[in-house]
Amino acid sequence: MKTLKSTIALLAMAVLFISCGEETEDPQTKLGSSVAIEFDNFVGTSQVNLESEASTSYAYNTTGGQEFNLTRVQYYVSKIILTGENGEIFEDELQVSANADEIKGYYFIHESDNASKLIELTNVPKGTYTQITFNLGIDEEGVQEGAAGGILDPANGAPFWNWNAGYIGMTIEGQTSVIDESEFAIHIGGWKDIIPEDGTTQKFYNNVKTITLNLDVNMQVNSTLEPEIHIVTDIQKILGDVDFTATPQVHSPAVGRLFADNLESAFVVDHVHQ
Repeated sequence: MKTLKSTIALLAMAVLFISCGEETEDPQTKLGSSVAIEFDNFVGTSQVNLESEASTSYAYNTTGGQEFNLTRVQYYVSKIILTGENGEIFEDELQVSANADEIKGYYFIHESDNASKLIELTNVPKGTYTQITFNLGIDEEGVQEGAAGGILDPANGAPFWNWNAGYIGMTIEGQTSVIDESEFAIHIGGWKDIIPEDGTTQKFYNNVKTITLNLDVNMQVNSTLEPEIHIVTDIQKILGDVDFTATPQVHSPAVGRLFADNLESAFVVDHVHQ
């Protein structure tokens, strides 16, 4: 019995020694935090200011010198991922539902709605992040005919063409002085490539673009820091060398793919607030 008591005492002392030797960390410091993403729309170096649909005030010029204004700028962002050089990763939860309150991971940015331009990611794991990746547009996971509610519901104004063409991922509308009817509309959409078997011209293309941007600093996320990533979108780069006299209206994936190819270079991280 004496030997058993001695053994128990030694084990207790060993456990106490190990517990004291380990570094204790406040559980709160292991938690992540929220990360905000702000989208800010520009035309070159000028911030976007929307005009009324009857306006003949032209604040901007294309790279070819054609003057124009903007009446609507809107786009879908989805599949946001944050990554770090030491294996850190955060993937924004994605969910499509007929119930608007259950839609997750899809964001509809409106220039006319400042609140829509600020996305808040929650429960981002503690770590150091160096890149952000997101989709511009709605890919096959979000194109569920008859099943999408909220910001993905065409009945609520979501810009949706049809099953084959899908959503309009980027909308740029305005007026220009170089055409008689003045209004122009550049709609960039399409979620799948459909190659005709009969050899006719292809009409449907996948114009959803995955955009990866390096952060300008090593972004720290922990229980006491809630950083904000400020992303600038340059509409002038999306329009590229557009000639409004030749292309005033874009309403199909086939024509929109020429502008879709400009999307990846049109987004940059301006700065990160720590």
